[in-house]
Amino acid sequence: MNESLLESLPVGLRELARQHLPDKPVHIPTPEERDQRERELSRRLTKKMEEQKAMVYLDKSLWPAGIPISFTFADWKPNKQPDQERARAIGIQAWTIAKEATKNGAFNVLLLGSPGTGKTSLALAIADQLKQDKSWSWMFVSTTELKSLVEAQFDSYDVKPQIAKIKRAMTEANVLILDDFGTEGGLVSRIMEKGYKGAHPKLQQLMYEVSNARFGKPDKMTIVTTNNDNKELNRIYDPKIVSRLVTQKKEHRIAFNGMADVRAMEG
Repeated sequence: MNESLLESLPVGLRELARQHLPDKPVHIPTPEERDQRERELSRRLTKKMEEQKAMVYLDKSLWPAGIPISFTFADWKPNKQPDQERARAIGIQAWTIAKEATKNGAFNVLLLGSPGTGKTSLALAIADQLKQDKSWSWMFVSTTELKSLVEAQFDSYDVKPQIAKIKRAMTEANVLILDDFGTEGGLVSRIMEKGYKGAHPKLQQLMYEVSNARFGKPDKMTIVTTNNDNKELNRIYDPKIVSRLVTQKKEHRIAFNGMADVRAMEG
């Protein structure tokens, strides 16, 4: 409190003021400081809401055998592959894709190659990087698990509402990973047989609605990992679905040519 003001008070009040009033003057925030404080509070609340929303989508994920997995670019180890130079180039391409999406917006990505070569790992790394860079939500869907769920709805009454929730999350999440896309079609030899009818009609319908809702949206990236080529995928699914999910842009297609099955080597 101002000392001259204190001296103007009666002695009793002066001592009382010295005991109970702060030594330093109370700072009254300026309008600019209040605005800055409100903006910071709004930013924190928005970030918290985004994190909570992201968890809703992640909780709807369908993991292989129901076991969640995680992977970042820091976990990518080219020295695990016989062709380390190629493995390093694949990691750099995936990193470049994540950074391009951070700067320019979403697009579809394809990771194509044999089982166990790291397709799923780098798909997860891209999703993780976009979560860090843009706070994008993401969701993982094993298409084999999705197929099992779609077929189970005819035997269990409570599965259909679950599928509806998963479908909505697949449509809304910023990043959707469709893992092992095509394996739900069965063996390649069977897929190419005359008379093969493709994936279950209900699964086809679900995939069409999801892919159509996501296609071309600047905040919707669909990452497809697959062991199948386009000809095989077009036997499993309606070509309209494949064209909406599987990009043909070379810079957004990561081919795992020459990569070894790391799972087999570690097993």
